[in-house]
Amino acid sequence: MEKFEVTAMNKKILAAIFLLIGFFIAFDYFVDLYTEYLWFNSLNLGSVFVKMLMYKFTNFAIFFFIPFAILILNKYALYKASHEFLGEPLKYPLWIDLFISLIFAIVASRNWLNLVYFINSVDFNIKDPIFNLDASFYVFKLPFIQTIFAVITATILLTISISVVYYIFIFRWVKSFEEFKELFPHAGYVHTAILISLFFILASIYFYLVRYDVLTAPTHEIVICGYTDVNVRIPALTIACFVSIIIAALSFYFIYHRNPEKLLLIYIAFFVFLIFLLVVIPGMVQKFKVEPNELAVEEKYIKYGINYTRFAYGLNVKRISYPVSEVLNPEVIKKNWEVFENIRIWDHRPLLDVYRQIQQIRTYYYINDVDVDRYYLDGKYTQVMISARELSVDLLPPNAKTWINQHLIYTHGYGVVASPVNIVSEGGLPDLIVKDIPPKGKIKVVRPEIYFGEVTNNYVVVNTLQKEFDYPAGEENVFTTYNGTAGVKLDSFLKRWLFSIKLRDVNLMLSNYITSESRILLHRNIKERVYTIAPFLKYDKDPYIAVINGRLYWIIDAYTTLSKFPYSATYEDFNYIRNPVKVFIDAYNGTVEFYVIQKEPVINTLIKAFPELFKQKEEMDSEKIKHIRYPVGLLEIQALIYSVYHMEDVKTFYNREDIWEIPMELFEDVKINMEPYYVITVLPGCNKSEFILMLPFTPKGRDNIIAWLAARCDENYGELILYEFPKGKLVYGPMQIEARIDQDAEISKLFTLWGQAGSKVIRGNLLVIPVGGSIIYVEPIYLKAEKAQIPELRGVILAHGSHLKMYPSLNDAVKALIEKGAEITERKERTLKYEDLVKLAIETYKKAIEEITKGNWSGFGEMFERLGKILEDLNKTRTRGVGG
Repeated sequence: MEKFEVTAMNKKILAAIFLLIGFFIAFDYFVDLYTEYLWFNSLNLGSVFVKMLMYKFTNFAIFFFIPFAILILNKYALYKASHEFLGEPLKYPLWIDLFISLIFAIVASRNWLNLVYFINSVDFNIKDPIFNLDASFYVFKLPFIQTIFAVITATILLTISISVVYYIFIFRWVKSFEEFKELFPHAGYVHTAILISLFFILASIYFYLVRYDVLTAPTHEIVICGYTDVNVRIPALTIACFVSIIIAALSFYFIYHRNPEKLLLIYIAFFVFLIFLLVVIPGMVQKFKVEPNELAVEEKYIKYGINYTRFAYGLNVKRISYPVSEVLNPEVIKKNWEVFENIRIWDHRPLLDVYRQIQQIRTYYYINDVDVDRYYLDGKYTQVMISARELSVDLLPPNAKTWINQHLIYTHGYGVVASPVNIVSEGGLPDLIVKDIPPKGKIKVVRPEIYFGEVTNNYVVVNTLQKEFDYPAGEENVFTTYNGTAGVKLDSFLKRWLFSIKLRDVNLMLSNYITSESRILLHRNIKERVYTIAPFLKYDKDPYIAVINGRLYWIIDAYTTLSKFPYSATYEDFNYIRNPVKVFIDAYNGTVEFYVIQKEPVINTLIKAFPELFKQKEEMDSEKIKHIRYPVGLLEIQALIYSVYHMEDVKTFYNREDIWEIPMELFEDVKINMEPYYVITVLPGCNKSEFILMLPFTPKGRDNIIAWLAARCDENYGELILYEFPKGKLVYGPMQIEARIDQDAEISKLFTLWGQAGSKVIRGNLLVIPVGGSIIYVEPIYLKAEKAQIPELRGVILAHGSHLKMYPSLNDAVKALIEKGAEITERKERTLKYEDLVKLAIETYKKAIEEITKGNWSGFGEMFERLGKILEDLNKTRTRGVGG
């Protein structure tokens, strides 16, 4: 009796401990939810948080109650069978079913976005060519259906396992199968029959659903879903679906009638049948029917793959021929002068080192990267490189890393650094048009504080009794008080307590500097910030900063991606991508605006689910529109896909006759893939310069350029144009120009001399720049002394046609180009004059013969005199070096 009381007491203590742990977990979860809600509400996005929470809760509930209901029904069947045999049910704890259901719900709830898509789906108005279903079924409906199916299947398999263990425990003393058959209760037979039948019904559903995956999970290199898949594998899966239902019925019949041993042969036959149906027959058809006649048999399926892949990656590319001219005469250069003024001679990598050395000002400031944008400076459209000067508390001296410094005093970065892409000041440094603290220059910054950025990973509290550090001013520091709208107001003891629990920081409770007017700023890292608000979008890895109406804004490109778009080739983990959203984050106030600049089905579905989150392009300020740009990351992906899928002819595609590659270039002494780069240029057929993102292509295995792809960023934003060179025309590629640079005696000699003097030569981006129907190549050369950290621009290599030379500056290079063009033009004019004079001499000679034939000697004398003058002019022209 005493032993029983101790055991009962232990159970109560154990239960109390579990309850206490459960309470703390639930309370911690509540604190996190409530504080996140307060944060969302501070951005006027509380309704978005509530909707996301409801979707997550609904998804969790679905995937909790489905397995729980199955497990409870299974438990009821087990109890009934054991009651029939033992006289009372053999029970096992309810918490086991609850725990299992909870695990299923937690695992499945990660895919809550499938529920969002399922409920709010809109049509693509594009049907697949095999099942004639709208693409929305594959990307919005099917994933959620498959998740439900997977949970049900896993639960049924688990219930079968539980039931086997349960019945083995009850009948563990039975010694033979025949005895077991006699003793096994009728309710047990019914229960087992239902479970086994359900297993085969689920197998039937699996075979039915997996047919659709054939269109979205390519197994071939050339064709995504080919002849064998469509004509053999899909029909075979349909047959397997119906046969599985028959096996389910037979299983129920034989088990219900106590003859389970007869099923063994049926199951073996079914397994052999499936192997023959799903593996052997498709393999034989592929080997003997398809492979000998692959091109003819797979032609239409290859065409499907080309068309659907091009749509999925937004490759609606306008193709235009670009007849490359060898001549750039002064008139063409003058007409395209804005292009030459914006040739980028500052590579972002050396420039980052320069900015950090001359403009970080203090050790706690940090310039993370260099972005490219465009501004109107002195009335001119100018390409600019710009960086934010952020503050990182990690860079504070160790003895200064106090709680007050990290969370109350050092709260924000300050200002930006900017310079034109094409100007070099004395000493080989960039010409800074925005610099220093406070910032001054040609771009006016009225609100330079950066509370939100790429390296702001800690929380801060503003509007406290402790003044914030604003910026250094000589030997002293300037302090300030935050005057913005960001953050959650800590206007109650409850909020301070909850945030101290959330952040595991008791100082929020104990600090006397924090008042009811104080605000706590969370999620200050802009990537984390936007992902927390909209986790259903993918974000570009490289946000960029812009000065708009005097304020600093971060701009992030947001993508919609899918992994199950039918008949589309897969890139990494997706096979559909669009860039429909531009996200603007105010660096001072932290406000986040999601602007929809392109309507497409995925974003339309998300707008339907979260209408409060998105704004239309028409609502965007005109100054903001001027700073959106086509993302480098997107064009990289599109270029890789287009390098293969530009081939529209099936035969060409099948034979891989015209595969393109992204060119290689040298940076320092290392071969790297060329990245898309921004230029200001005048596109053929246009009369206005514009900001574009471009990338050349080379044929596979060769180094010459075959075409270049342009993505427009201004008035015709998003338009893709491919400019193709004539097939028989040799246009040098980047590596060919790099080789010519290495082979140039003067340049190589200079590089060797600099290297011997203890300096390192850095070869920057080689830019291929289209201008005036021609192509020029520009590569900046930097010099970095071994003991110095600042690279200096020491030269610009310019190549055009057969001309290649290094100049001290871009201006010198352009002047040389003008002189070269003028010389070629003059030579052509001389050649043209010589040819005209020869033609005129022949005509005059013929007229002189006509006159003498008529007997008109005076006319003959006039023509003869004129011929003499023409011959004199010819002689002068020949003396100047033309025609001889």
